[in-house]
Amino acid sequence: MSIRHGLARALRAARKMRRVSQESLTVSSRTYLSALERGLQAPTLEKLDEIAGGIGVHPLTLLIYAYTVDQTPNEKLEMKERVLAEMDELERYDAASF
Repeated sequence: MSIRHGLARALRAARKMRRVSQESLTVSSRTYLSALERGLQAPTLEKLDEIAGGIGVHPLTLLIYAYTVDQTPNEKLEMKERVLAEMDELERYDAASF
């Protein structure tokens, strides 16, 4: 599954989980949200942040779900561990750079 379609599933699932209608999300038009949820368009990072805030989830939750939607539970756990390890590595590198 493409990342665009994974994100489409994540957006739709999160919105329904939080019981938020497309119409009530004032950060974007219903037409645009529908296109995102069908995988026809991809949002900018800024727009994803706005939409996630309107739904009540963190944008990283949507992205991680998009990348792992078709994975097994073990693969999902490995992805979470990888992300945490890479964040730690980035923090160490960033702190050493300044």
